[in-house]
Amino acid sequence: MKKLFLILSVILLLISGCANKEPKSPYNAEITETKAPKYFISQAAMPDGSLFGLAGTTMTIWNPENDETKTIGDAWSAVLSPDAAKIAFINDQGLQILDVKSGDITPVDQNPATGDAALESGLWSPDANQFIYMFVREWSSDYFIYNLQTGEKEEYAFGNIPNFLSTPVDWNENGLLFTVHANESKTGEQEYRESGYRSDLMLADAGGMFTPLTDMEDGKYILYCGATSDNKTALVAVYDEDIKTSAGLLNLEDKKITALPAGENTVEGSISPDGKFAVLVKAPQNGHFTAQIYDLENNVGITEKELVGYEPPRHFIWSDDGRTVSFGLNGEDGDGVLYTVNIK
Repeated sequence: MKKLFLILSVILLLISGCANKEPKSPYNAEITETKAPKYFISQAAMPDGSLFGLAGTTMTIWNPENDETKTIGDAWSAVLSPDAAKIAFINDQGLQILDVKSGDITPVDQNPATGDAALESGLWSPDANQFIYMFVREWSSDYFIYNLQTGEKEEYAFGNIPNFLSTPVDWNENGLLFTVHANESKTGEQEYRESGYRSDLMLADAGGMFTPLTDMEDGKYILYCGATSDNKTALVAVYDEDIKTSAGLLNLEDKKITALPAGENTVEGSISPDGKFAVLVKAPQNGHFTAQIYDLENNVGITEKELVGYEPPRHFIWSDDGRTVSFGLNGEDGDGVLYTVNIK
């Protein structure tokens, strides 16, 4: 009997030891909600702490501290420049650049006269002197870069890869980042596939030469979710043809992806500037998306919250120290909601 008791005691100690080894974050995170203007979804921060975004089709600047709202004009889409001095926007008159301080508007390009292409805005260069935009067609896009200093636009052509279902996702000091789909399998097949055979993240230079940053298998597709401020690590989501998704960290130097243990069902996300934290947006389980605040240093979730509405957040606004991030959504009735995460 004593021997049996001793064995049971050892087993209990082993179980207890295993339980204690489960990862736990030393950080805490609080997620608060603030009512935002009707239909307003924040996209970027202004120097005074107010937020720029669209309220439906109205460009809006909203200050969460005093609830003051300033409307700028109508737009189908809009992108604030990195220095918050310019806004590239598209409306029924085409692509235009707005000077925030003076209110001056510069026309850039017109909407296409025929219906085989759609004008879409793109990305600002890091120095806010250039803006890439596109005319999207069924399988490819025609890209142009507008130079604010010269007032000229130049076509941006793909030099060494096929231009197939490509999208610019970031523009940093190293060049343009694109997700590019493949129209041919790795074994040479070229059959019709709505999303191509796979997609990869690629770095492109000013001359249109592309360098792959990933090497996805056929049937695997990558979603770029932002990079650290030093452009060494990116958060990515990977999904397959069965819409099974996972999240991982892509080392932009050795091009390896390290899967996150809690990354299943991730459909959107963002990484902090210092690479210590991430927001992982999970696919709906009970009708709504869930945002999980993830500790990347300790590979464990800190907290999570069910979100309003039926769309995942697309724009994440981090503080410089990486301890605060905010993002906006619309509820089912169109009421705007600003989520703010404070990590301590």
